[in-house]
Amino acid sequence: MERKQQDQDRGDPGTKDEPMTVVQSMTSFYIYNPYEKRCVEVPLTNCEAFISLLKCVIGTGILAMPLAFRCSGFVVGVVMSILLMILLTYSIHLLIDGMTECCRRRQVPQVSMPEAVRIAYEEGPEWVNCFGRIAGFLTTCVLVFGQFLLCTVYLVFVAKNFKEIGDHYWERFNERYYVLGACLVLLPLFMIRRLKYLVPLNLVSNFLLYFGFALIMYYLFAGLPDIKDRELATPPSEWIEFFAIAAFSLTAVGSMLVVEAHMAKPQSYLGLFGVLNLAVLFILISNMFFGIMGYWRFGENVQASVTLNIPKNEILSQFIKVFIASGIFLSYPLNGFVVITVIFSDYTNVSERRNHQTLIEYIVRLTFLILTGAVAVGVPNLAALTELEGAFSLSNLNLLCPALIDVFLNYRKGYGRLKWKLIRDILLILIGLIFGTVGCTVAMIQLIHDLRMTLSNV
Repeated sequence: MERKQQDQDRGDPGTKDEPMTVVQSMTSFYIYNPYEKRCVEVPLTNCEAFISLLKCVIGTGILAMPLAFRCSGFVVGVVMSILLMILLTYSIHLLIDGMTECCRRRQVPQVSMPEAVRIAYEEGPEWVNCFGRIAGFLTTCVLVFGQFLLCTVYLVFVAKNFKEIGDHYWERFNERYYVLGACLVLLPLFMIRRLKYLVPLNLVSNFLLYFGFALIMYYLFAGLPDIKDRELATPPSEWIEFFAIAAFSLTAVGSMLVVEAHMAKPQSYLGLFGVLNLAVLFILISNMFFGIMGYWRFGENVQASVTLNIPKNEILSQFIKVFIASGIFLSYPLNGFVVITVIFSDYTNVSERRNHQTLIEYIVRLTFLILTGAVAVGVPNLAALTELEGAFSLSNLNLLCPALIDVFLNYRKGYGRLKWKLIRDILLILIGLIFGTVGCTVAMIQLIHDLRMTLSNV
């Protein structure tokens, strides 16, 4: 439907005035307003968009912030969280501005992130034009792999929390059995093919998560030690782990773009007091609060999720773990749905779908679930998986893609006085490359070590 709508929008000028299809003014690119042409079946209000952003970003990441603050210290953690959120939010603004400019130049209501990358390459220097399609495909792979890592983190998180409850009441089983059990229970839920049928799961997930967050405050404030026993700043060599965890906790590019694409008033998304800025401010305060209180309470003993630090034998703590783990568990189908949407919306033609298309989709869903389960079984290191997903997504989706899109879109019209836009984009690319290389390497070393340990125990 979206493609048909886009085709109709491309044809609108020609149907009213035929010569416009022959001679088109260069300024028409800037007159065309894609927001006016955008058609969303069930649009989100600004309030609903705000709530959706909180749901998409606040999850397992916020529970890992105490570990991040352990790696940085109080002062460094607060300062770096603020600076990192400013950088990430600015890059999201840059990305959405670039995608909107791609819509103007192609005169279509909407483009996906891979489409924006392809268009940007086609608008850049001649020597990069031929790489447009492959760059768009690689962007899709990055989006899919990022969601894959996120779903794997969810499985490991659920397994670790339910294992602690199981160890208390029953026998001590390896947490990998809990991963397999979670995959089996998820199988019928992940086979749901319509997004509207996932809405009840989303509502239940929201309730469980926020109720669990409220209850966990009891343990964060009870028995606080002397704050002087905690570090204000740690050696810079430990900061890379902080950045990786914080990046995972503070942003979710794919979800942020989906929310903007479904808004009734997308022009209200950006801006100083726009929906995005207000949401990220709330997310930043929430993450810093959890990070400070969790590190203050548990110190050097803090684990990859603060839920693993609370007592195992108390009824309240067990309820907290069940609530939060169940909420994350029910979030898996929604996050996996993003991958299925990318595969079957961007790379299949609706008019050419065959009778066995549904069967193929079920096979893809089953394969995705099995693969995430296999990785979670092989390397159930929650901290390392969180760091890998944060470093990978931040470097590629938050920094490299927005900067490359901006570089190529401004190639013909210039980069401003003293080429400041080009300098800005190059800095973003360098930060993305350095952070991505170091962060992913550190996380992969830990994961490879865990995999070797798993294979040696088989």
